[in-house]
Amino acid sequence: MPIKPIVLQRRHAELGRIRLGAKRDGSGAPMKLASFRFTSPSEQYIKDLAELYGGEARPWDNGGKPEFEVFTEASTIDVIAVKGGLSQWMETWSGGGCVHRCDGEVNTLTNQACNPNDPAHKNAKPTTRLSLMLPELEAMGVWRMESHGWNAAAEIPAVAELALFVGDLVPAVLHMVERRSVRDGKTSRFVVPVLDLRIGVARLKEIVAQKSGMAPAELEAGAGQEHPALQSGAPAAAANPFAPFLEKVAATRALDDLAGVWDAAKAAGLVGTTAADTEQAREFVGVWKARAHQLREAEKAAQQPAAAEPDGDGVVDAVLVEDPDVIWTQILAAGAAKGLDTLDAVSDDFKAQMGGLLPDDASAAELQHYLGLLTAERVA
Repeated sequence: MPIKPIVLQRRHAELGRIRLGAKRDGSGAPMKLASFRFTSPSEQYIKDLAELYGGEARPWDNGGKPEFEVFTEASTIDVIAVKGGLSQWMETWSGGGCVHRCDGEVNTLTNQACNPNDPAHKNAKPTTRLSLMLPELEAMGVWRMESHGWNAAAEIPAVAELALFVGDLVPAVLHMVERRSVRDGKTSRFVVPVLDLRIGVARLKEIVAQKSGMAPAELEAGAGQEHPALQSGAPAAAANPFAPFLEKVAATRALDDLAGVWDAAKAAGLVGTTAADTEQAREFVGVWKARAHQLREAEKAAQQPAAAEPDGDGVVDAVLVEDPDVIWTQILAAGAAKGLDTLDAVSDDFKAQMGGLLPDDASAAELQHYLGLLTAERVA
């Protein structure tokens, strides 16, 4: 007889990692990638992935552990989202491991309320881990992708919650999407992992129909209308108070309209801090978040800036982009001045100061932030 799940949490075997960055040979400088990189203890899996997505399988030293890696040519891959495959915490790491892991309120390592004045709590970074199956690979385990970015922390959970309503194994697509941010006149480019479920609007309406107890045809014809009268003599089923709001969520075409649906549900006392935490409420929040993600991605695609037009001399305005290699060189020099005279010492200090974030996973803005911490610390 198997051990009950309440005693032992079951999980899929982890076969390897899906990575978004790497370190440059020689310098050890972090390097962002335009396509996926896979690492695994299994040479055969890496060879198979190289056949599927391009690239060359080769040995890789994972901090003293012999593994294998492949830098593929794929920036989009088919995946399967698995039930229970998402975890998300605010974490702080030091050279000895994780020293703080919380949900924003409770430190799970100590099972005590977080101290807002504790430096470990203040320095905690969002850590999103997502386990995915690779349907094109002949293997039954999962591959873990880990991100320390705020964008992934905000967007991936919404899609993962929707996957729970679809099934235990949901076909999806994982993209590497380049985004840009402008701060103090400087433009930074960074890559964000984006998970898209293969369901579309039609399937979303089916899910809404199942959760609301209405037929898809009723959603099409009756959005915003009163519920149809019960047949004579039919027993009255318990009404789902979220049904009209779920209909409106499926029908929205703009984020402003979707925000209006939330405000209406909040005014009705169904969501918000004072609302009851029911299964129907959680289902509504999951569907609402997933629709918000879809609409947000559609708006971003529509608002992509047009390419700069050249002037009479054929010159376009330059875009100033922070160079991670330049910042990393500055970090190594500043680290040496602080007694961090080896690459490992700098990497360990970076991880400790940046909440477990590895240098090869850091953006230019995060490297710049660490450089500021490094040059400002221990001045007293």
